Amino acid sequence: MAIVLFLNSNKTPIASDAGAAADGKLKIAYVDLDSIQANYLYYREKMTEFDKKKEDADRQLNTAFQRIEEERIAFAKKGQAITQSEYENFQRSYQTKMQNLEEQKRNMENAISMDGVKMLEELKAKIDAFLVEYNKDQKYSYIFSTSNSMNVLFYKDSTNNITNEVVDGLNKSYNKTAPKK
Repeated sequence: MAIVLFLNSNKTPIASDAGAAADGKLKIAYVDLDSIQANYLYYREKMTEFDKKKEDADRQLNTAFQRIEEERIAFAKKGQAITQSEYENFQRSYQTKMQNLEEQKRNMENAISMDGVKMLEELKAKIDAFLVEYNKDQKYSYIFSTSNSMNVLFYKDSTNNITNEVVDGLNKSYNKTAPKK
């Protein structure tokens, strides 16, 4: 709640309710982000794509690491037939390949992380745009979000929970623009 305190000449605080609706009542609602994640079709679709991308990257990296490890095992099987020069050349080559693969792994992890951030920004933009339209009659002064992982609302009256309405509206909006399968 946005309450601003002013001091008058008697040093008595006067409260000014900056977020009050025209009728003088502060109307607050909240949306449960966990429910949006579970029920918003766009989010579920994007998370499926994101998880697949992560799995593909992991599989690709694991295959590359296995290939290098197989080369090392095959080289070690030569045993006594390996010269010092061959051993040193292999060590340099092996270390270079491992360093390159570690760098590739970091780059892939960074790219996937950036994709995740971008996806969440797009999700927030869609929710924000929907809530602006949803609240164009200014029924609410504030609409907060809450979730199990970052709950900033200590108390919430479930009569102010508009999550189902928001999820329904988001899904209707998404279904209008979603590619047909």
